[in-house]
Amino acid sequence: MRPMLLPLLGVLLMLPAPSAEARPVNSEAQGWYAAIAQGPIDRPFLYSLELQPRVGQNDGRLILRSALGLALPVPGLSVWLGYAWIPVWAWSDEDPTVRLNESRLYQQLLYNTALGPVKLVSRTRLEQRLLASASGASHRVRTLLRGAYPLDAEGTFSLVLWDEVFFHLNTVEGGPRAGFDQNRAFVGAAWKLSPHVALEVGYLNNFIRRPTAPADAMIHAPYVFTVFNYL
Repeated sequence: MRPMLLPLLGVLLMLPAPSAEARPVNSEAQGWYAAIAQGPIDRPFLYSLELQPRVGQNDGRLILRSALGLALPVPGLSVWLGYAWIPVWAWSDEDPTVRLNESRLYQQLLYNTALGPVKLVSRTRLEQRLLASASGASHRVRTLLRGAYPLDAEGTFSLVLWDEVFFHLNTVEGGPRAGFDQNRAFVGAAWKLSPHVALEVGYLNNFIRRPTAPADAMIHAPYVFTVFNYL
């Protein structure tokens, strides 16, 4: 597959899945922050380190990711192998520090390109999730398409739009069910602080399907994202 087809593939995969029935939706406000550092180790080998704290009404979590990448001969195209650890703290009157854990292995295809002045990123990730409550590994695929449009000649400020869709590939006892999982949509602005550091601020809308709960979830979050990019 030619790399230019990857963003198109991302768009097709992000088309909403048909729903058999309308379900009630509970809305919640959260706060999300992310910091990521990525760069070369010794070409063609790459590294990525990520920190994501998230705070909500019912719980808080910290996502820690690390990955090794390989830059392919095609410009902008790379493959990655990574690991994530996600401790979750559930707020409750009985014990506000109840702790649950999730571990993930993941494989990723990343493609950076441009369409005129617009910088595009297509990312497809396959995850193997090990959840504390599940009887086995939950396999999930997620794909993201991101566009950044410069608002000035120097490219210091940009309008940023991205969307990411998630699908579970299997059903696990005590865990997720196969099918559509969630969709995340972001709109915001990016400010390039230096040649290698950028700050993004915007609004994130996260719809989550919860087939075993009385209602699905809709998260509204201010999202602040700091990028240290040496690629």
